Amino acid sequence: MNDFSDTERKVLASGIELRYLPDEYLFRQGQKAEFVFYLQEGSLLLESPTSFVTIERKGVFIGIEEAIEEKKHHFSALTSSYAQFLVFERKYFKQLIDEFDLALPYFEYKKAELNELLQKVQMNYATI
Repeated sequence: MNDFSDTERKVLASGIELRYLPDEYLFRQGQKAEFVFYLQEGSLLLESPTSFVTIERKGVFIGIEEAIEEKKHHFSALTSSYAQFLVFERKYFKQLIDEFDLALPYFEYKKAELNELLQKVQMNYATI
């Protein structure tokens, strides 16, 4: 496994810090992915029409796949507590991939990390 610490430090330094109150949507299912979110503090509810999962684990990126592939979101993301995120606009996020040599492998790793978490709970009433 690669050591992504330097890449992570550079990428995270590029985000804009935003705070959200409980019950605020970051995005809704079917909405075009315009931003990528990195959870720094708090918790987040990911919900689809048939299931949901609460993410309380810090350091999780939300919306990587949709932003990179310019897709619509597969689920809605709603804060379930006070939450703090680093936010990256999609166009700028894609520039980071071009700017840093290890950015794409880093984001692929982080995307796989989230997918693994979601598979463990199969989006069914669980907390991560």
